[in-house]
Amino acid sequence: MTSPSRQDPGPTFQRSTGGRKGADQSERSAGDASDAAGEPAADGPRVRRAEVADLERLVALEEACFDTDRLSRRSYRSLLAGTSAMVVVAEQDDALVGAAVLLFNRTTSIARLYSLAVAPAARGRGIGRMLLRNLETAALDRAIAVMRLEHRIDNGPARALYESEGFSAVSRLPRYYADGATALRLERSLWTTTFHTNHRFRHYGQTLDFTCGPAALMMAMGALTPALHLDRNLEIRLWREATSVFMTSGHGGCGPFGLALAAHHRGFEATVYAPARGPMLLDGVRHPDKKKVIALVEEDFLRELQGTPVVIRREDLTADALIRHLHRGDVPIVLISLYRLHGEKGPHWITVTGYDGHVFRILDPMSPSDDLHAPEISVAPKEFERMSRYGRSRQTAAVILSHQTRTIA
Repeated sequence: MTSPSRQDPGPTFQRSTGGRKGADQSERSAGDASDAAGEPAADGPRVRRAEVADLERLVALEEACFDTDRLSRRSYRSLLAGTSAMVVVAEQDDALVGAAVLLFNRTTSIARLYSLAVAPAARGRGIGRMLLRNLETAALDRAIAVMRLEHRIDNGPARALYESEGFSAVSRLPRYYADGATALRLERSLWTTTFHTNHRFRHYGQTLDFTCGPAALMMAMGALTPALHLDRNLEIRLWREATSVFMTSGHGGCGPFGLALAAHHRGFEATVYAPARGPMLLDGVRHPDKKKVIALVEEDFLRELQGTPVVIRREDLTADALIRHLHRGDVPIVLISLYRLHGEKGPHWITVTGYDGHVFRILDPMSPSDDLHAPEISVAPKEFERMSRYGRSRQTAAVILSHQTRTIA
């Protein structure tokens, strides 16, 4: 789309409709570069939740800020009346000078910045930053773990604003916009509570689509044994030992019994939480022969675990039990629904690094990282309990590692 004015292109935010790419996605302007860099003034605008009475002024702001792809009166009315969105406005001297929209999804812990607009005459006062911070607070109130947005890769001022507010680029999306431009996807973990843990964790990002279990196990083992070398050879070796052979398609993922057995072979004490609701990881597998193979593999793991010190608890791992394990210095890896964290269907293993009295901290093998820091995500206990149930059967599974008693090559 064209920018609000030739002289004032401004940083932009992407607005989407249902996550589709193409002509129905275009860009949103959030004000000029000085607005992106500005800090909210003490005597500046007041930010509040939008009301139905603001409808006409919201439509007028759309017309002042955007040449195309405007939110219609009907769209705003629906956003204001629904429960899946929050609309906030900035007011000053009885004038509406800014507005922003955040979208929620009850099935995920991700909130998405959908739109942010600042009146042309009010730019340069930090209003965009005020609106963004207000929405972050609203997301926290809903126990949202991650805020996500996209913007054009050539939009430096917008990226400067987001990065100054703690957002980091997680992926590039080539030809994301209708004109073929690339987008950057940015995310921010919203919980920033001071956090202390019993162990030093090193993040290891899975290198294959089906090795989240080995990657999560490597992070847990590495926390308990700092000298352990985390590399792709170990990742593949663990996968070969613990794989369920099949999943929904392609190579198989790893269930809790195979991962616990692989940890035991390396001298770690392990406890498995896996309620007896039938074989794990069958949701989404349609072919009956594949289902039989998965069941046979699980039975074989269970036979091999007999006579080992590995404890199998046929019950759900509750948040309270997880906290008790963490306080003892144990390191859990937990099977979650990938959809609640990434918006994709499928099971996914993560490593839990601790609990500070308010939130759980987790390491996600899918998260990008560098050697300088572990990209931890914080999740409220209620959201974690929702997240840790997978598939139609609402299965739960976890492997809890404790200290290493011996070393096996």
